Amino acid sequence: MTSSEATILKSKKMEVRQAAEAQSSDVIIDNEIAKIRHEFDAAKKSFLKIPATFNNLPKMNPKGIYVNKNLRLDNIQVYGFDYDYTLAHYTANLQCLIYDLAKEYMVNELRYPELCVNFKYDPTFPVRGLYYDKDKGCLMKLDAFGSIEPDGCYFGRRKLSRNEMEDLYGTRHIGRDQARNLVGLMGFFCFSEACLIADMVQYFVDAKLEFDASYIYQDVNCAIQYVHQSGLVQRGILSDPHKYLIKNVSEKGKKLFLMTNSPYNFVDGGMRFMLEDSVGYRDTWRELFDVIIASANKPDFYTSDHPFRCYDIEKDNLAFTKVDKFDANKIYYHGCLKSFLQITKWQGPEVIYFGDHLFSDLRGPSKAGWRTAAIVQELESEIHIQNSDTYRSEQAKFHIIQELLGRLHTAANCQRSETYEILLKELNEERQNARRTMKGMFNKSFGATFLTDAGQESAFSYYIHRYADVYTSKPENFLFYPPEAWLHVPSDIKIMPHHVKVSSSLFSNP
Repeated sequence: MTSSEATILKSKKMEVRQAAEAQSSDVIIDNEIAKIRHEFDAAKKSFLKIPATFNNLPKMNPKGIYVNKNLRLDNIQVYGFDYDYTLAHYTANLQCLIYDLAKEYMVNELRYPELCVNFKYDPTFPVRGLYYDKDKGCLMKLDAFGSIEPDGCYFGRRKLSRNEMEDLYGTRHIGRDQARNLVGLMGFFCFSEACLIADMVQYFVDAKLEFDASYIYQDVNCAIQYVHQSGLVQRGILSDPHKYLIKNVSEKGKKLFLMTNSPYNFVDGGMRFMLEDSVGYRDTWRELFDVIIASANKPDFYTSDHPFRCYDIEKDNLAFTKVDKFDANKIYYHGCLKSFLQITKWQGPEVIYFGDHLFSDLRGPSKAGWRTAAIVQELESEIHIQNSDTYRSEQAKFHIIQELLGRLHTAANCQRSETYEILLKELNEERQNARRTMKGMFNKSFGATFLTDAGQESAFSYYIHRYADVYTSKPENFLFYPPEAWLHVPSDIKIMPHHVKVSSSLFSNP
């Protein structure tokens, strides 16, 4: 046999071996796809009923305190409180009041079209922690990594498709240059503000009028600030406190102080209403606090050098005398953190401050060394939903599909047969159905406050982690814990401390 013949023979043997290996590989892939198909079909049958094993899952406490950084309550000597949405909790009617007052201001003072006065606040549309793009006019929900939620980007009141989103942003991830155009809607007015922004954008789109998205934000924000700073909102609340306020104040031991951006007369009216059933406190609520600071101008309070001014309740004016001590039952305006610490001699780690706004209330105290507690009113309702068997069933479904999809992608190894494509499509549809169902349990437009549709941490969750040592739905939840309690970070956190990951194994496949 010549050398060339030997080479040809060797080449043929190699081709036969490669073909056999390929055939064997195809068989292995087909077998694995068939196995995944069998497990998927079995899983779909198990989805028809909620497993009894769900009864063994722990239920999270809607009134619990959830811990990002270990906290010993016996080391806390001073409790500080914001007023709005912290000591004072409001009914859903308040956002409607703010929305109506702001839209009227935009029509009457900023000369927006008269038709805008017919807009109605939609409580089912916004959630806390959204972002508005002042350049493109989109309202969106971001995850902790700065990526847009696939089904959480709206232009006006219309949800953008993924293709439309990619046309606008290139990818889901918001780059540094694009992030400069985003404003976070995190605080007291975020619900009415987000809804009004979206409604104004939608009006201009429907009317086929050109507009600059940054002007929409600027004008809505101006209107929202005006109705607050002018006292319109406060007067509306005090005119009918039963409609807007929830009685929600409890006394706590140790040192207490109140520090709010709201003016004294508004706080006084609200505190009187909330304590009207408490014998001996309605007219003397100021005695509950060692220090009361109104119109504090947070977050500038934490970095400025503004002096404190003593407020004369009877004369309704500010005194000119220097404030170098805080007297009981007196009201102080403005001021700064530096002077506050010098006068009180309260050391950072022994102080915990409660607030609802991540940036105005918590970022400054956190950097100053205070312990911080975020008050997130919607936490209770979200935990109730997460504790439900219906939600946990969908969550377990989602995890099963995710695991099967991961195995399918690995098994296929870039070889996409017709069987593979059919199974892939069915798995993706089932996963999308589970996502859609879970999202709709919270909010039809943006889903849960703390989670993305994919079950990941939202941008709002990221900032809770960063600036809040603990978080809960209201301050009085601390009364359920002994004053010497040690609050520890859970050792098995999956997303946030108040979440329980439902394992896919809870559905037993036949």
